[in-house]
Amino acid sequence: ALSEEAYERFRTVNVGGTRNLIQACLGAGISRFVHFSSTAAMGTIHLPVVEESTPCQPMTPYQRSKRESEVVVLAAWRESALPALILRPCMVYGPGGKGEFLKMCRLMARGLFPRLGRGRNLTPMVHVQDVVQAALLAGERGRPGEVYLIASESSFPMDMVRDVVLKSLNLRRPYPYIPLGLAMAGAFGFELLARISGTTPLVTRLNIASTVADRVFDIAKAKAELGYQPRVTLEGGIRQTMAWFQAEGYL
Repeated sequence: ALSEEAYERFRTVNVGGTRNLIQACLGAGISRFVHFSSTAAMGTIHLPVVEESTPCQPMTPYQRSKRESEVVVLAAWRESALPALILRPCMVYGPGGKGEFLKMCRLMARGLFPRLGRGRNLTPMVHVQDVVQAALLAGERGRPGEVYLIASESSFPMDMVRDVVLKSLNLRRPYPYIPLGLAMAGAFGFELLARISGTTPLVTRLNIASTVADRVFDIAKAKAELGYQPRVTLEGGIRQTMAWFQAEGYL
């Protein structure tokens, strides 16, 4: 029940807002309608590399609402000739943003971010400056009816991300190992407590599944058709972001 309530809330914002924008743009003579979606619309897919043509498998309320908003946009392109295209950025970080990346950094800074499982936990990230670059290029060159994945050149092992974050903060923190089964059991406990109290769980089993999955997105299409080229390095982007978090009092 809580999941369906969450889905309806996300759907009101993502799908309802998208429909309103489409109605405002129809017949306005715009050259491009660039819809910001997310790789979340695809769900957590267990493949070596994910491309735009990979079938979407959204599961969470947020993922489902993002995918449904994409369907609305593509229907407007087919049925009303709206010159619409879709960008799917992965996790965006950088000055001005908080979200999941800030949550991760806070846990890392407190020494509460463990290593889960024995895999590399490859994590896709993209700096906000590169997302802006992609958006501007999409407005000029994007093909209506198409979807473009927007990410960095490669995904990063989680231990590398953690090391760069702590180095940028001049901190040393423990990195305990937790077996995946134990982590899943703990997350299930958080979910039960949240269900009883009507609050949001600290972590869920889907969060953990997403963290331990090696997620790699192929950005060849965005590079070839838009001219997109990621420019911000992981070290430079995280250092800049940590400085902003500290200046704003978030860390």
